[in-house]
Amino acid sequence: MSFHSLDYLLFLPVIVGLYFWTPVRLRWLFLLVASNLFYASWRLEFVPLLWLTTCIDYGVARLMPRVPDARLRAALMALSLASNLGLLLFFKYFALVANTGMGLIYGNAPGSFDPISIILPLGISFYTFQTLGYVIDVYRGKRKPETHLGYFAVYVMYFPQLIAGPIERPGHILPQLRKAQVFDARRAAAGGALILVGYFKKLVIADRLALTIPAVMAHPQDYSALMVTLTSFGSIYQYYADISGYADIAIGSSLVLGIRLTQNFNRPLAAVSISEFWQRWHITVTNWFRDYVYLPIARRGRGGWRKPTATILTIVIVSFWHGAAWTWLAAGLIAGLVMIAEGAVRRSRPITRAAHVVFRALRMGPRSIRFVQNNTNRMVLWLFLILLGSLVNAPSWPAAWAMWQQMAALPGQLATLSVDLTGVGNISRAVLVAIIGLEIYQWLDVRKPVFDRVSGRGRPFAWAFYYGLIALILVFGTFSRPDFIYFKF
Repeated sequence: MSFHSLDYLLFLPVIVGLYFWTPVRLRWLFLLVASNLFYASWRLEFVPLLWLTTCIDYGVARLMPRVPDARLRAALMALSLASNLGLLLFFKYFALVANTGMGLIYGNAPGSFDPISIILPLGISFYTFQTLGYVIDVYRGKRKPETHLGYFAVYVMYFPQLIAGPIERPGHILPQLRKAQVFDARRAAAGGALILVGYFKKLVIADRLALTIPAVMAHPQDYSALMVTLTSFGSIYQYYADISGYADIAIGSSLVLGIRLTQNFNRPLAAVSISEFWQRWHITVTNWFRDYVYLPIARRGRGGWRKPTATILTIVIVSFWHGAAWTWLAAGLIAGLVMIAEGAVRRSRPITRAAHVVFRALRMGPRSIRFVQNNTNRMVLWLFLILLGSLVNAPSWPAAWAMWQQMAALPGQLATLSVDLTGVGNISRAVLVAIIGLEIYQWLDVRKPVFDRVSGRGRPFAWAFYYGLIALILVFGTFSRPDFIYFKF
């Protein structure tokens, strides 16, 4: 069952109605059953795997405070790490490593060997990190273990965020699960509005971009430099619309039930640096890797190498987590090096002094300087994303190299005003208008929630606005039902 399926549109209202009808003391059990049904609708055979992870981490966390010996507590922590990461590494990366090895042995010619394929359990990258973070916090003494297996299981399996996040901390979710939630019509309307925005992102933008991007990425030599560049940037926006669309539907669905999930995206393409981009992109994942990977590495040892090393290793792991492919590993290494270089440039006093000399010569005021700096940095970020988008989304290394060769011709074409428009006409005007509309919506929403703006104008205006949004989704959305991108993670 996927969020953008008819099944889910029928499932959610039934769950909401039964949830508020169920006695408060049994709501945890109802949510647990509903979450297991939701997950089992995809593949029943992976439900025991989900329960295995849940039970191991519940038991390990319960035992830790009762074990006085530090070595035994470390052994329990190692058991959790081995079980969680062992399952994740096997399902996500075994096929990649095995097929790479087979390719080196037998050659990569078609038919030289039968590639290994392993079905990736939905959500394993997310619920693994969620439970692992919980055990680490208990091991560090930052929180007490949850004593109720049922509530802990709901925390792990809660259906809105089970498959693709947000990655929640127990201190945020568990108290809400125990609270006697009361149905609130305004809160439910706000959740429904957020669900509609998620559908708009997924069906009108992400899935329409998916109709154009693969063909260009597979044969970039058949398209112009401008088309290849737009496609590479479009692949990044497709990721954003797809993944943040899922997050909106998850957060909106949970909001209807009265349980608030953590914000997961904050206009990442409006960032003015690569490091800020990561802070705005899948925020709960970034925060998880900051707390459990970056900080432990950065705090070890002495000398100026700690933070750069921690940055590179963390970004490489984050990137490889996003995609089980060697191109993602290379993209992470590049991103880590660029982030270090970016920080060095910003801290460089000679560069700062030279920039101030130029600004004074041009008689620019503080606002003008800030405008130039922010937009220059933003253009550098977009160029970086375009290059990485072509690397991680191209079907092969040669295709990525061909895209870079095509894009390298664009500056010369722009300088001579002889831009080749081959293929540009294939870009759907509906997608371009939808992207502009979404960016305006998000710009307004940051300043004051659009839901408050719309509802403040009265019920007729609100109904017209949201019925209009539904009409746009039905008219311009694509309904071939491709999965959400993070289902592959």
